[in-house]
Amino acid sequence: MPINPYLVFNGNTREALTFYAQVFGQELPDIMEFGPGPGPDGQPYPVEMQSLVLHAELIVHGTRLMFSDAMPYDPVTIGQNVTLALHLSDVDLLQKTFDQLAKDGNVIMPIQKTFWSEAYGIVEDTFGVQWQVNHVESEVSV
Repeated sequence: MPINPYLVFNGNTREALTFYAQVFGQELPDIMEFGPGPGPDGQPYPVEMQSLVLHAELIVHGTRLMFSDAMPYDPVTIGQNVTLALHLSDVDLLQKTFDQLAKDGNVIMPIQKTFWSEAYGIVEDTFGVQWQVNHVESEVSV
């Protein structure tokens, strides 16, 4: 399973997606919004966040680029807005990998069930690299 670059923007992901889709001759992809769905605390997202991009992806020359808007209360610094997304079908391996990345690092979001995954978490490793680990039913390549 490949590791995918995940680009995070401060509320202008739709604009970035439109730009990259045009540059690489792609159709604008499906966009999953934060919407009224449950946030990390189980409560609906605030109205002002509901139309922000939760997730979208483009396949560019065989590489899956993933896109999202940052939480408004936790903006990203442009130039440091790339995370690595690791998708695994083995929950035990996912947890083990997460724990190893967290050693001397920082757990941003503990692994938890979300509306799209049985296990999802975000960790920053000891070198400052942010990783999103996500359980998927089956591992498929690009």
